[in-house]
Amino acid sequence: MPTDSAQQQPEQSPHYGKIIVSLIVVIVIAIAIIAWLWTQNQSNSESAPSAPVPVATEVQEPEVKIEPAPEPTPIETVELEPEPEPTPSEPVVESIEQPLPAMAESNAEILAELEQAEQSIAPLNSEQLIRDGVVFVDNLRRGLVIRDKALVEGPKNRFRVLEQDSKLYIDPRSYDRYNTLVDWFVSLDNQIVVQLFERYQPLLSEALAEIGYPDADPKEVLNEAFEMVLATPNVGTVIELSDETVMYKFADEQLEALPDAQKQMLRMGPDNIRRVKLKIEALQLELNKAL
Repeated sequence: MPTDSAQQQPEQSPHYGKIIVSLIVVIVIAIAIIAWLWTQNQSNSESAPSAPVPVATEVQEPEVKIEPAPEPTPIETVELEPEPEPTPSEPVVESIEQPLPAMAESNAEILAELEQAEQSIAPLNSEQLIRDGVVFVDNLRRGLVIRDKALVEGPKNRFRVLEQDSKLYIDPRSYDRYNTLVDWFVSLDNQIVVQLFERYQPLLSEALAEIGYPDADPKEVLNEAFEMVLATPNVGTVIELSDETVMYKFADEQLEALPDAQKQMLRMGPDNIRRVKLKIEALQLELNKAL
Protein backbone atom coordinates (compact mmCIF):
# COMPACT_ATOMS: atom_id res chain seq x y z
CA MET A 1 0.00 0.00 0.00
CA PRO A 2 1.56 3.19 -1.00
CA THR A 3 2.51 5.84 1.41
CA ASP A 4 0.86 9.24 1.74
CA SER A 5 4.11 10.99 0.84
CA ALA A 6 4.20 9.51 -2.62
CA GLN A 7 2.73 11.81 -5.30
CA GLN A 8 -0.03 10.49 -7.35
CA GLN A 9 0.33 10.75 -11.26
CA PRO A 10 -2.58 12.53 -12.90
CA GLU A 11 -4.66 10.39 -14.98
CA GLN A 12 -4.42 11.23 -18.77
CA SER A 13 -7.52 10.92 -20.82
CA PRO A 14 -7.49 8.79 -23.97
CA HIS A 15 -8.75 11.78 -26.09
CA TYR A 16 -5.67 13.83 -25.34
CA GLY A 17 -3.41 11.06 -26.57
CA LYS A 18 -5.09 10.91 -29.92
CA ILE A 19 -4.50 14.62 -30.49
CA ILE A 20 -0.79 14.26 -29.77
CA VAL A 21 -0.49 11.37 -32.17
CA SER A 22 -2.30 13.33 -34.93
CA LEU A 23 0.03 16.34 -34.56
CA ILE A 24 3.08 14.15 -34.81
CA VAL A 25 1.74 12.53 -37.98
CA VAL A 26 1.03 15.95 -39.57
CA ILE A 27 4.52 17.23 -38.73
CA VAL A 28 6.13 14.13 -40.20
CA ILE A 29 4.08 14.49 -43.41
CA ALA A 30 5.01 18.17 -43.73
CA ILE A 31 8.69 17.41 -43.27
CA ALA A 32 8.47 14.70 -45.90
CA ILE A 33 6.81 17.06 -48.41
CA ILE A 34 9.42 19.78 -47.83
CA ALA A 35 12.24 17.28 -48.27
CA TRP A 36 10.74 16.00 -51.49
CA LEU A 37 10.32 19.52 -52.93
CA TRP A 38 13.92 20.40 -52.00
CA THR A 39 15.30 17.36 -53.78
CA GLN A 40 13.24 18.15 -56.90
CA ASN A 41 14.57 21.71 -56.96
CA GLN A 42 18.15 20.53 -56.67
CA SER A 43 17.76 18.05 -59.51
CA ASN A 44 16.30 20.75 -61.77
CA SER A 45 19.17 23.09 -60.91
CA GLU A 46 21.75 20.52 -61.85
CA SER A 47 20.09 19.52 -65.11
CA ALA A 48 19.56 23.11 -66.46
CA PRO A 49 22.51 25.46 -66.11
CA SER A 50 21.52 28.84 -64.91
CA ALA A 51 21.54 31.58 -67.60
CA PRO A 52 24.32 34.08 -67.06
CA VAL A 53 23.27 37.52 -66.12
CA PRO A 54 23.76 39.69 -69.23
CA VAL A 55 26.47 42.28 -68.79
CA ALA A 56 26.24 45.43 -70.90
CA THR A 57 29.36 45.65 -73.02
CA GLU A 58 30.26 48.03 -75.83
CA VAL A 59 30.10 46.16 -79.09
CA GLN A 60 32.58 47.27 -81.75
CA GLU A 61 30.67 47.27 -85.01
CA PRO A 62 32.73 46.16 -87.97
CA GLU A 63 33.52 48.82 -90.57
CA VAL A 64 31.20 48.48 -93.48
CA LYS A 65 32.57 49.88 -96.69
CA ILE A 66 29.75 51.56 -98.51
CA GLU A 67 30.06 50.95 -102.18
CA PRO A 68 28.71 53.76 -104.38
CA ALA A 69 25.43 52.89 -105.92
CA PRO A 70 25.87 51.92 -109.52
CA GLU A 71 24.75 54.56 -111.95
CA PRO A 72 21.41 53.65 -113.40
CA THR A 73 21.48 52.60 -116.97
CA PRO A 74 20.12 55.51 -118.95
CA ILE A 75 16.74 54.74 -120.30
CA GLU A 76 16.24 55.93 -123.80
CA THR A 77 13.40 58.34 -123.76
CA VAL A 78 11.54 59.82 -126.63
CA GLU A 79 11.03 63.51 -126.17
CA LEU A 80 7.56 64.49 -127.08
CA GLU A 81 7.25 67.96 -128.41
CA PRO A 82 4.55 69.74 -126.51
CA GLU A 83 1.63 70.80 -128.54
CA PRO A 84 1.67 74.52 -129.07
CA GLU A 85 -0.56 76.28 -126.66
CA PRO A 86 -3.47 77.81 -128.43
CA THR A 87 -2.90 81.50 -128.61
CA PRO A 88 -5.90 83.38 -127.40
CA SER A 89 -7.50 84.77 -130.43
CA GLU A 90 -7.94 88.47 -130.23
CA PRO A 91 -11.43 89.58 -130.84
CA VAL A 92 -11.78 90.54 -134.42
CA VAL A 93 -12.88 94.10 -134.50
CA GLU A 94 -14.22 94.94 -137.86
CA SER A 95 -13.24 98.46 -138.64
CA ILE A 96 -16.32 100.02 -140.06
CA GLU A 97 -15.06 102.31 -142.77
CA GLN A 98 -17.19 105.39 -142.87
CA PRO A 99 -18.37 106.03 -146.39
CA LEU A 100 -16.77 109.04 -147.99
CA PRO A 101 -18.97 112.07 -148.30
CA ALA A 102 -19.68 113.64 -151.63
CA MET A 103 -17.24 116.31 -152.73
CA ALA A 104 -19.68 119.07 -151.81
CA GLU A 105 -20.06 117.79 -148.22
CA SER A 106 -16.43 116.83 -147.67
CA ASN A 107 -15.31 120.16 -146.19
CA ALA A 108 -17.36 119.90 -143.00
CA GLU A 109 -16.34 116.29 -142.43
CA ILE A 110 -12.62 116.95 -142.89
CA LEU A 111 -12.72 119.84 -140.44
CA ALA A 112 -14.67 117.69 -137.95
CA GLU A 113 -12.13 114.87 -138.22
CA LEU A 114 -9.25 117.28 -137.68
CA GLU A 115 -10.93 118.73 -134.61
CA GLN A 116 -11.70 115.25 -133.27
CA ALA A 117 -8.00 114.41 -133.66
CA GLU A 118 -7.17 117.59 -131.72
CA GLN A 119 -5.56 119.26 -134.72
CA SER A 120 -5.90 123.01 -135.02
CA ILE A 121 -7.95 124.24 -137.98
CA ALA A 122 -7.65 127.95 -137.15
CA PRO A 123 -5.56 129.02 -140.18
CA LEU A 124 -7.71 127.09 -142.69
CA ASN A 125 -10.02 129.40 -144.63
CA SER A 126 -11.06 127.33 -147.64
CA GLU A 127 -14.64 126.23 -148.20
CA GLN A 128 -13.46 123.53 -150.63
CA LEU A 129 -10.46 121.94 -148.97
CA ILE A 130 -10.23 119.04 -151.42
CA ARG A 131 -10.49 121.10 -154.62
CA ASP A 132 -8.45 124.06 -153.39
CA GLY A 133 -5.84 121.74 -151.89
CA VAL A 134 -5.40 119.86 -155.16
CA VAL A 135 -5.07 123.12 -157.13
CA PHE A 136 -2.57 124.51 -154.60
CA VAL A 137 -0.44 121.34 -154.65
CA ASP A 138 -0.52 121.14 -158.43
CA ASN A 139 0.65 124.76 -158.72
CA LEU A 140 3.28 124.21 -156.04
CA ARG A 141 4.84 121.24 -157.82
CA ARG A 142 5.15 123.42 -160.93
CA GLY A 143 6.73 126.20 -158.92
CA LEU A 144 3.72 128.51 -159.04
CA VAL A 145 1.97 130.46 -156.30
CA ILE A 146 -1.74 131.15 -156.85
CA ARG A 147 -2.91 133.22 -153.92
CA ASP A 148 -6.64 133.00 -154.60
CA LYS A 149 -6.48 129.21 -154.09
CA ALA A 150 -4.48 129.31 -150.88
CA LEU A 151 -5.73 126.98 -148.15
CA VAL A 152 -4.64 129.22 -145.30
CA GLU A 153 -4.66 132.90 -144.53
CA GLY A 154 -1.50 134.72 -145.42
CA PRO A 155 0.37 137.11 -143.12
CA LYS A 156 -1.49 140.31 -142.32
CA ASN A 157 1.54 142.53 -141.73
CA ARG A 158 3.11 144.28 -144.70
CA PHE A 159 6.37 143.23 -146.24
CA ARG A 160 9.16 145.50 -145.00
CA VAL A 161 12.53 146.49 -146.45
CA LEU A 162 15.66 148.21 -145.17
CA GLU A 163 17.75 150.73 -147.06
CA GLN A 164 21.48 150.88 -146.41
CA ASP A 165 24.05 152.64 -148.56
CA SER A 166 21.44 153.20 -151.26
CA LYS A 167 20.68 149.49 -151.37
CA LEU A 168 17.49 147.69 -150.37
CA TYR A 169 17.35 144.55 -148.25
CA ILE A 170 14.61 142.42 -146.78
CA ASP A 171 13.95 143.63 -143.26
CA PRO A 172 14.54 140.55 -141.00
CA ARG A 173 11.45 141.57 -139.08
CA SER A 174 9.42 140.66 -142.16
CA TYR A 175 10.31 137.01 -141.61
CA ASP A 176 8.40 137.04 -138.35
CA ARG A 177 5.15 137.54 -140.30
CA TYR A 178 5.23 133.83 -141.13
CA ASN A 179 6.03 132.51 -137.67
CA THR A 180 2.41 131.80 -136.70
CA LEU A 181 1.69 129.95 -139.94
CA VAL A 182 4.88 127.88 -139.70
CA ASP A 183 4.17 127.08 -136.04
CA TRP A 184 0.77 125.70 -137.04
CA PHE A 185 2.18 123.69 -139.95
CA VAL A 186 4.92 121.97 -137.93
CA SER A 187 2.45 121.22 -135.09
CA LEU A 188 0.29 118.97 -137.28
CA ASP A 189 0.52 115.28 -136.46
CA ASN A 190 2.21 113.51 -139.38
CA GLN A 191 0.29 110.26 -138.97
CA ILE A 192 -3.08 111.99 -138.79
CA VAL A 193 -2.32 114.10 -141.86
CA VAL A 194 -1.28 111.02 -143.85
CA GLN A 195 -4.27 109.00 -142.61
CA LEU A 196 -6.63 111.72 -143.80
CA PHE A 197 -4.76 111.87 -147.10
CA GLU A 198 -5.16 108.10 -147.52
CA ARG A 199 -8.83 108.19 -146.59
CA TYR A 200 -9.72 110.96 -149.04
CA GLN A 201 -7.65 109.71 -151.98
CA PRO A 202 -10.73 108.92 -154.09
CA LEU A 203 -11.91 112.52 -153.77
CA LEU A 204 -8.38 113.81 -154.42
CA SER A 205 -8.27 111.76 -157.62
CA GLU A 206 -11.67 113.15 -158.55
CA ALA A 207 -10.43 116.71 -158.02
CA LEU A 208 -7.27 116.02 -160.07
CA ALA A 209 -9.45 114.73 -162.90
CA GLU A 210 -11.46 117.96 -162.75
CA ILE A 211 -8.33 120.03 -163.50
CA GLY A 212 -7.12 117.77 -166.29
CA TYR A 213 -5.23 114.93 -164.60
CA PRO A 214 -7.56 111.91 -164.74
CA ASP A 215 -4.73 109.39 -164.37
CA ALA A 216 -2.61 111.27 -161.84
CA ASP A 217 -1.71 109.59 -158.56
CA PRO A 218 -2.37 111.99 -155.65
CA LYS A 219 0.69 110.69 -153.78
CA GLU A 220 3.00 111.34 -156.71
CA VAL A 221 1.59 114.84 -157.16
CA LEU A 222 2.12 115.62 -153.47
CA ASN A 223 5.67 114.22 -153.49
CA GLU A 224 6.53 116.42 -156.48
CA ALA A 225 5.28 119.46 -154.55
CA PHE A 226 7.38 118.42 -151.56
CA GLU A 227 10.48 118.15 -153.74
CA MET A 228 9.90 121.65 -155.10
CA VAL A 229 9.89 123.11 -151.59
CA LEU A 230 12.90 121.07 -150.47
CA ALA A 231 14.89 122.38 -153.45
CA THR A 232 14.67 125.95 -152.13
CA PRO A 233 18.27 127.15 -151.67
CA ASN A 234 19.55 128.02 -148.24
CA VAL A 235 20.60 131.65 -148.12
CA GLY A 236 21.56 134.02 -145.36
CA THR A 237 19.39 136.49 -143.54
CA VAL A 238 20.53 139.47 -145.63
CA ILE A 239 18.93 139.37 -149.08
CA GLU A 240 19.32 142.33 -151.40
CA LEU A 241 16.33 143.53 -153.39
CA SER A 242 15.78 145.55 -156.51
CA ASP A 243 12.93 148.05 -156.98
CA GLU A 244 13.24 148.62 -160.69
CA THR A 245 9.62 147.59 -161.10
CA VAL A 246 6.49 147.96 -159.04
CA MET A 247 7.23 144.64 -157.35
CA TYR A 248 10.39 144.05 -155.40
CA LYS A 249 12.78 141.61 -157.06
CA PHE A 250 15.86 139.82 -155.86
CA ALA A 251 19.00 141.65 -156.84
CA ASP A 252 20.79 138.31 -157.19
CA GLU A 253 19.90 137.02 -160.66
CA GLN A 254 20.15 133.38 -159.58
CA LEU A 255 17.62 133.96 -156.83
CA GLU A 256 15.35 135.91 -159.12
CA ALA A 257 15.43 133.01 -161.60
CA LEU A 258 14.05 130.60 -159.02
CA PRO A 259 10.47 129.36 -159.32
CA ASP A 260 7.91 131.62 -157.65
CA ALA A 261 7.22 128.99 -155.02
CA GLN A 262 10.86 128.95 -153.93
CA LYS A 263 11.11 132.76 -154.00
CA GLN A 264 8.09 132.85 -151.73
CA MET A 265 9.92 130.50 -149.36
CA LEU A 266 12.91 132.87 -149.28
CA ARG A 267 10.63 135.66 -148.05
CA MET A 268 9.87 133.53 -144.98
CA GLY A 269 13.43 133.75 -143.68
CA PRO A 270 16.10 131.08 -143.12
CA ASP A 271 14.78 129.79 -139.80
CA ASN A 272 11.24 129.26 -141.07
CA ILE A 273 12.61 127.66 -144.25
CA ARG A 274 14.58 125.19 -142.15
CA ARG A 275 11.54 124.28 -140.02
CA VAL A 276 9.26 123.84 -143.04
CA LYS A 277 11.80 121.60 -144.77
CA LEU A 278 12.19 119.38 -141.71
CA LYS A 279 8.41 119.03 -141.44
CA ILE A 280 8.04 118.18 -145.11
CA GLU A 281 10.77 115.54 -144.88
CA ALA A 282 8.93 113.93 -141.95
CA LEU A 283 5.61 114.02 -143.81
CA GLN A 284 7.25 112.60 -146.92
CA LEU A 285 8.71 109.73 -144.92
CA GLU A 286 5.33 108.96 -143.34
CA LEU A 287 3.57 109.18 -146.69
CA ASN A 288 6.02 106.86 -148.44
CA LYS A 289 5.64 104.26 -145.67
CA ALA A 290 2.03 103.94 -146.72
CA LEU A 291 2.93 103.35 -150.37
